[in-house]
Amino acid sequence: MTYKVILVDDESLILKSLQKIIDWQAINCEVAGTANDGQDAVSLIKDIQPEIVITDICMPEMNGLELLKRVQTFPSKPEVILLSGYNDFKYAKEGLQHNAFDYILKPIDHEELEDCLRRVIIKYEGEQNKKYEYRKHGIYEALTLGSTTKDDQTYVIVKIEFNKPSDSDEQHLKEWVDQEVLERFTDVFFYKFDRTSYVLVYTHYKEDVTLDHKVKSTMRELSDQIGILVKIAIGKEVKGINNLYLSYQQTCKLLESASFLKMKLVSEGDIKNEFHSQYSQDAAIQKAKLYMQENFTKEIGIESVAEEVDFSVSYFSVLFKQKTGVTFLEYLTNLRIEHACVLLKTTDLKNYEIAHMVGYSDQRYFSQVFKKRLSVTPSQFRRGD
Repeated sequence: MTYKVILVDDESLILKSLQKIIDWQAINCEVAGTANDGQDAVSLIKDIQPEIVITDICMPEMNGLELLKRVQTFPSKPEVILLSGYNDFKYAKEGLQHNAFDYILKPIDHEELEDCLRRVIIKYEGEQNKKYEYRKHGIYEALTLGSTTKDDQTYVIVKIEFNKPSDSDEQHLKEWVDQEVLERFTDVFFYKFDRTSYVLVYTHYKEDVTLDHKVKSTMRELSDQIGILVKIAIGKEVKGINNLYLSYQQTCKLLESASFLKMKLVSEGDIKNEFHSQYSQDAAIQKAKLYMQENFTKEIGIESVAEEVDFSVSYFSVLFKQKTGVTFLEYLTNLRIEHACVLLKTTDLKNYEIAHMVGYSDQRYFSQVFKKRLSVTPSQFRRGD
């Protein structure tokens, strides 16, 4: 993590000196902005939300101590290091009473300031780790036991289940989470539920319409890497930690659906798409069969029927065989021969007339197809031979 620092001093030379002499990158920091007085610094801190503010005490408009007091009212408070040219303990005492991290006298000893910055980072990381572990435990309880607490955060649950996990699979997953997930998302919590299943909980403080897309994209990468050894279910995005328990139960059901649907990666949207896709396919085949029943007496072919249901010929051909168990031509031929049998038994129409009525312009070809299907000629069938 790179820590954002804002420098505040009414002396431009000091600001420039601090930016150039301190090796900010070496201590994982960057100067995210500068201000010449406390009033400007307030707006800058609100916009940038830095982790660290280094400010002079004696400035016009709003001095460093007043800025420090204002900062304490912010929801996200940065650590504040005070600078002063006055060797007077009352400034240090007042600053420390209002939660200043430390107090450094001018002229600034750059090694002392670097050391102070490192101590800020150690403190910050320690506090962040405590907050992370506390929150991680709270989310785990909400997942497994439920929670009555309400918040404005959004959550997305991902459940990962191995078919036959090995130690190397678990290690691969942990490394992947560290390198690919934690690098992309600021608030992600990773849990091992049992020997075969793991849970990731993505959280976000602000509205992020791309969160769901980002999660799916990341999980697709994992699925492609691990392959058939794993199933992944992505739960529906919910708002509020009090909705996590129900969301987790639904995500578990999605994982069961993944097995049933033979899908490696599944979400509620995927299942809906699968259902609508299947429904559309079934409806299209039903429409095609109805069209054939109404038009088999004409010279129709697979091209005209595929066009009727708005599918390509190649796709319709494969889908028709998949859904009916026979090819398009076999289905059409059976339809025509069945109707021809009825006419042969119930009318005294000539064979060539029946051939025309069931869609064959060539009586000889009709007789060949009929005999191939029923092993008798149309005349033999009529006589009952």
